[in-house]
Amino acid sequence: AVVSTQSGHYGRGVQLYFVDRYLNRVTMLRFTLSVLSVNVVLSGSTVAASDSKSYSALKFTYDRNSCVSYSPDMSPFTDKFTICVWVRKLQSGSIPSPFCYYTSDYEIFMTDNGCFNRLFSSLSLDNVLTSKFTSPVGTWFMYCSTWSLASRTFRVYVNGQLAGTETTPSGRKLQTGGALILGNYSPGSSHRFGGELFNFNVYSKELTATEVAAMSSGGLCTEIPEQLEEYRVIKWEDIVKLSRSGTVQDLDTRCLVFTELQTRLKEAENGAIVTQRKLNRTQTELLEVQGLFNSTQEAL
Repeated sequence: AVVSTQSGHYGRGVQLYFVDRYLNRVTMLRFTLSVLSVNVVLSGSTVAASDSKSYSALKFTYDRNSCVSYSPDMSPFTDKFTICVWVRKLQSGSIPSPFCYYTSDYEIFMTDNGCFNRLFSSLSLDNVLTSKFTSPVGTWFMYCSTWSLASRTFRVYVNGQLAGTETTPSGRKLQTGGALILGNYSPGSSHRFGGELFNFNVYSKELTATEVAAMSSGGLCTEIPEQLEEYRVIKWEDIVKLSRSGTVQDLDTRCLVFTELQTRLKEAENGAIVTQRKLNRTQTELLEVQGLFNSTQEAL
């Protein structure tokens, strides 16, 4: 972190720049204070959380056996769903699958290079969206897909932007009773994924384009909007507690510290605003007293 201060006509400005190679970006947080001196002390080691696992990514070794596989209750998603996940590929492959939901066939299947984005085993988006999946190796990107029985439209988003759509058969619902696999197409498959996944969540709602964009706008550490929590059925903080096959490692995303930092700076900024308002009121009162004093002098 680099901290800089600037003094000017409107007071002292505080800027904090975070160069984070893991998040692949530079973050700048800034607030301006008038007639105030504020010291902000931050220490990642002092930040605690009731469930720090929810801020961990999972790193999958590039082999056939490294995956997380289980059979969740998919009944809330038979007529509508949204899947969102942050993906950071570390290995290039022909059909690298970060996740798949498989019954008798693949109900939902995607690859990190855009070659395959399938719902209900349809092939219509095969090799169509590769130009949208252009994030370099080692860079995080956000994948979301939405669908509902009512709209009959399967939508694929990359970093909050619509990448492609597909019309699904009338009356076709998502099948239940299958296995959800993270890190591969299926355990032991050659369609293995080598990289990291974070914040894989499934919602019992077809999110709008605006809602999807909001979840990716702030980068990897973007908080899930409170109004969407009631629809989040399959949760990342539960997935990271599941048993794993092969070599799947927990990695600290540092999102906990980042979120705590944003909260503290917001509190400091709000405190500064309140103090500035008090100073403005005091200044107004002083001007009124000065005006009264001047009037008294003129009378004398």
